[in-house]
Amino acid sequence: MITLANFDTHPDFPVQGILFYDISPILADPALFREACDALTPETGSVDIVVGVDARGFIFAPVVAQTLGVGMSMVRKKGKMPGDLLESDATIEYGASELVLSPAGLDGKRVLVVDDVLATGGTASAVGEMLARAGAVSVRYAFLLELGGLPGRKVLADFEVTSVVEVPA
Repeated sequence: MITLANFDTHPDFPVQGILFYDISPILADPALFREACDALTPETGSVDIVVGVDARGFIFAPVVAQTLGVGMSMVRKKGKMPGDLLESDATIEYGASELVLSPAGLDGKRVLVVDDVLATGGTASAVGEMLARAGAVSVRYAFLLELGGLPGRKVLADFEVTSVVEVPA
């Protein structure tokens, strides 16, 4: 079972006052990696496409999509993907980020968004806003780690949210 003990922690990274949870030990252990991917894969409800969020969401999203037998799309940081893109600004725990998404193939789709951490909900809500503009009809979220005490889950109150591990507030 994946617990907080499976994460390495690094204080004051990437900025002072942030405790960074490193997923490397989970990735290095094939059984834990498979468990993480399985836990991020919904058991009920229909999903047409999985969206992985730059960068660590890219690790889990393709496995989840393959398991569900659906395709995958990516949310990238601005400047990392060409084409006709939707853009959104995300305010995160320690700064801001500009995100982009290709709307191709998302109209009318039921989407599962996969990312590593839910903290303030800034990235997730920016992704949800772009998916709505792309015409997605249903959006669900799955996170490996949820930082309790931060507003992420409240920000996503209108959505189904799954977290594998929660850090107590």
